[in-house]
Amino acid sequence: MRRTKAEAAPGKPGAAAFPGAAVGLQPVEHRLVRLPSGVVLLELNCAVPAEGAGGAALLVDGAPLPPPSALLSLSRPGAPSRAILAVRDSAELLRPGAACVLTLGGAPAAAFPLDPPVPAETLTLDREAGDHERLLRFLVGTCAQALRAADDPDLAALCHSLARAAAGEGAGGDAVPLSHPGARLSAWAVPLAGGGSGAWRLLSRGAVRRIAPPEGGVLLLDKPPVAGAVLLPPAPAAPLAFQTAVRGAASLPGLATLAREALRPDGSGPGAAAGRRVLPALLRRARTDARCAALLREAQLMEPARPQRLNDPAKPVGGALELAVSDHGGGLFLCGWLRDPLALVDGLELRGPGGEAQPIPPAALHRVARPDLAERFARAAFGGAGLAPGFLAHLPAADHPGVAQWRLGVRLLSGASLDLSAPPGLLPPETARDLVLRSAHPDALRPGLLDACIAPAAERLHAAVMRGWTGEPDAVEFGAAQGRAPRVSVVVPLYRTLRFLRFQIAAFARDPGVRGAADLVFVLDSPEQRHEVEPLLRGLSALHGGLGLRLAVMPGNRGYAAACNAGAALARADTLLFLNSDVLPAAPGWLPPLLEPLRRDRALAAIGPKLLFEDGSVQHAGMVFRQDAAGEWLNDHRCKGFPRSHPDAARGGPVPAVTGAALCVRRAAFEAAGGFDTGYVIGDFEDSDLCLKLRAAGGEIAYEPASELFHFERQSVSAHEGHSRTLAGAYNRRRHHRRWDAAMAALMARFPEGA
Repeated sequence: MRRTKAEAAPGKPGAAAFPGAAVGLQPVEHRLVRLPSGVVLLELNCAVPAEGAGGAALLVDGAPLPPPSALLSLSRPGAPSRAILAVRDSAELLRPGAACVLTLGGAPAAAFPLDPPVPAETLTLDREAGDHERLLRFLVGTCAQALRAADDPDLAALCHSLARAAAGEGAGGDAVPLSHPGARLSAWAVPLAGGGSGAWRLLSRGAVRRIAPPEGGVLLLDKPPVAGAVLLPPAPAAPLAFQTAVRGAASLPGLATLAREALRPDGSGPGAAAGRRVLPALLRRARTDARCAALLREAQLMEPARPQRLNDPAKPVGGALELAVSDHGGGLFLCGWLRDPLALVDGLELRGPGGEAQPIPPAALHRVARPDLAERFARAAFGGAGLAPGFLAHLPAADHPGVAQWRLGVRLLSGASLDLSAPPGLLPPETARDLVLRSAHPDALRPGLLDACIAPAAERLHAAVMRGWTGEPDAVEFGAAQGRAPRVSVVVPLYRTLRFLRFQIAAFARDPGVRGAADLVFVLDSPEQRHEVEPLLRGLSALHGGLGLRLAVMPGNRGYAAACNAGAALARADTLLFLNSDVLPAAPGWLPPLLEPLRRDRALAAIGPKLLFEDGSVQHAGMVFRQDAAGEWLNDHRCKGFPRSHPDAARGGPVPAVTGAALCVRRAAFEAAGGFDTGYVIGDFEDSDLCLKLRAAGGEIAYEPASELFHFERQSVSAHEGHSRTLAGAYNRRRHHRRWDAAMAALMARFPEGA
């Protein structure tokens, strides 16, 4: 490389041509490397203090080169002083012959007329002094960001070349494959001696990628490393080469196989040892990488541990973890039992497949009676099961995306530990929700259990159920639509029970007040019955002279509130009447009296009719709210069981609320209130919740006795196992109470006769 000759002293011919002459600088030797992308490296044989790097700038022909720039000092004792300046010069201002002055903190430090560019290989780098690695870390850690060159393939190629040179020194060692290196996810053993905290990067000829750090000496890569790739740990660890040419590496098992072999109870399989080494890394990565989480879950489901319990009456300790399910919101719900008559247990902990453990706080365990255990341990040698051997727990932040099967660790006072496996807990949210709501008998409910344990888990799971339903209802129309705008849209949700449908439609068809005024919308919330319901409605429409009917088929069972909201979205009228499928008119002419008060009184938001039991006694004459012995509000019906003609049932007017079995509401008020709340499980309390929302918005609620219908009560909801065999009713009631406690108290002070 050409050296710049020293110019004559100031005042001699040619002095003005040297850019540093005016400030008394001597010319410096330099080398310029220009990458095709515009990044320029300028090597200068001059001293640059470390503190000068922050204020370095380059003047070109008297004008400052536009930022950004970065400066690296390669100076060391006993060697010539050198520095490398990195700049982005997209406009190619750095051209041969340009007069350059380097300033540090605003003061000139070096000057030179610029030489032509040279290849990067000609940079003066001392291999023994580690210059390759120092420059590499400068380019990767500083220049890539400062020069906005993180995706620059030319800079990546230079970094890769420097990394290969640094790794070739043998200081770092090799990354050795633990699983098949060509798989989508692969595991590598890396030496960590001397590795510091900071970013890990994978360097190839065309890219510099930031990667997750290794866990316990195991690095996981989501793409196989290309030939010649180099791993760059944080300083002071040296770069590592990838040992992909190991004999038999291509025949190594994949990562999924390693995980399955590590999870086998007998520890069999040639990859079991490597799998146990890989598991902690997979578990850590699974928190942020959905592929690792899916791989781990698959391995556990393919090789599940057999559920274990200690139910031997001859032992002094017994127990089981019968349920450990994700609440689909970051937490876990646990259900099990523990028998400890001699008080040998020191604590419980939750364990995953990688051996990690998290203690279960004693305050999180809610003890419940288990009559099924009393007989089993009645004659046990060390004592029975106790009054409340069962436990329930909701751990709101204990879930792990990569764990599909949990274990319960039972620590004894001696230091020994028992391990109890639960069944796999990776369940659909609807199944998990129903299991949570079925985890305790209603008689076991007591203050705190529902609010602190069951309800939080059920709420998260129910929200996941509702999020999981995608798609819109599929609407089918039968018969002739109304020729003019209908006065009311009648929305009838259907679920399983269809035995009243023929009678209901026949009553609509022969009533001029309905047939001439109503838009009839049926919403099927049990789509598996479509093959039965669709031909039934088509036939009934034809049977009744082309009666206009519409059927909306839900994509899945979303519950009463979602079905009603879907029907309201399809409605054509400004007034909505939600009617249960088990409600039948007592006689023609029932609809006009129900609609007339809404026409007369604009303050009226909703109204309900008189509903009768099968024997003719009153089932509903408006809804009121009552408090039980614990002070919790319940829904009740006025005049329930009274004779049909009782004076109180014959008197209409304002009431606290009306039942959703037959609820007529202005569409604008319904939509402004957000419709029915889908946060209630299956179907319960949504009607009173809507009425209270309408009242909160300033609307009034009324009862109209001149409109009479029979209600064959709770036919559909009783057919739903998710409601009839669970604590859904108690959950809904508690949710309703906590939301509207103060509002119901104020409302019942206004209607003291209802109390």
